Amino acid sequence: MGATSVTGVGYGSADGKNKGSEHMTLGVGHLIGPRVMACGSVTTTGGGVATVNIPLLAGVAGDYVVMVTATSATLAYVSTALAFGSGASFTVTAGVTVPVYWAIVKKGL
Repeated sequence: MGATSVTGVGYGSADGKNKGSEHMTLGVGHLIGPRVMACGSVTTTGGGVATVNIPLLAGVAGDYVVMVTATSATLAYVSTALAFGSGASFTVTAGVTVPVYWAIVKKGL
């Protein structure tokens, strides 16, 4: 069992030179591992297809994973993979006109 301190003094507290400033904040850019870069929903048209366009992401398309789901019994899938051009885009197919929810996650450990 390890000792911890909520007051910052005594056993379990951080060493003064390792604690950092009380005003220090870390942005999301310091996170290690996967993170959601964009998400939303789109309704497929009569043919069950919809294209999602978003601003260009950093890196290459292979750095990201696109996930989709639909609220109906119809399975939704990414029919055209994430592609980078002047922006980023991918195509979703669901077979019928349904709302499809999507998320783009950056790969990481």
